[in-house]
Amino acid sequence: MARLDPEKIRKQAKKIMDEFISALDKCPEAKKLSYGARRDKNQRKAGKSRYEKTDFQEKILDNAPKVDDDQIVAEKKKW
Repeated sequence: MARLDPEKIRKQAKKIMDEFISALDKCPEAKKLSYGARRDKNQRKAGKSRYEKTDFQEKILDNAPKVDDDQIVAEKKKW
């Protein structure tokens, strides 16, 4: 069985998504809908939040099993 190259898969997936977005841009019906935003990267940089905590945020952070500063620490699913 051949090994899968994660970088090659990432590039292929990005190409497929970009082609799909381009096809949607050509469709008049799709222009009426909001279907997302383009990003160069798929993750935010770690750091302090520029927003003040609300009661809801405090409750969520209190209930989270792992928290780092104002962010919930979660595991990525392993397939």
